[in-house]
Amino acid sequence: MTPNPDLSYVRILPELVLSIWGIVVMIIDPLLPEGASRKALGVFAFIGTLAAMGASLYQENYPGMGWFGMIQVDEFSIFFHVLICAISAVVILASFEYLEAQQIRSGEYYALILFGTVGMVLMSSAVELVLIFIALEISSISTYILAGFRRRAAASAESSIKYFLLGSFATAFFLYGVALMFGATGWTTIYKIADALRIGQTFVNGVPQLVNYGLAYVAVALMFVGIGF
Repeated sequence: MTPNPDLSYVRILPELVLSIWGIVVMIIDPLLPEGASRKALGVFAFIGTLAAMGASLYQENYPGMGWFGMIQVDEFSIFFHVLICAISAVVILASFEYLEAQQIRSGEYYALILFGTVGMVLMSSAVELVLIFIALEISSISTYILAGFRRRAAASAESSIKYFLLGSFATAFFLYGVALMFGATGWTTIYKIADALRIGQTFVNGVPQLVNYGLAYVAVALMFVGIGF
């Protein structure tokens, strides 16, 4: 049966909603008077997280795989979509008074929260290791910037650079683990990897090969270092 491209877009609907909201925030921010409160952008971003939650619940009507088997919508992914979007909504609400107290009037703060949320929700529905890596980086880069957002505070800049360095090392561990898993099983798709490990055999270019379990264990350990970070 030919895949329906419209359903593929439905299966990344929360990510699309959050991305569009974040882009709109970035576009509107420079148009506002300099030094003016950006609380209205925060309210707009909050509405975006609620819209993403609604989009996640809408996905219950269209479970299944999308984007060439890289995305899977099921109860697990929908639960974490709603949970992550709810946490982001609470963070945005809690930031209103804090940003005013710190005299931080930058609308990109709310956009970064939305973009970081995009990475997190994408990671919860991805079943392809390379896509999980990309989603992890989308989330991490936004978090690096948010960690150093108080530019006038030395502690904030220090935390940002330390977070960036540690995150870079963790990313290298995760990516190396993905490469080793591909070498051990010939796949980067989670379900294909599980099948190969279960039967002890995989096919590379149609040629059957035995799975290297030792290499697979090392790969899992390395990936857990990145994810654990």
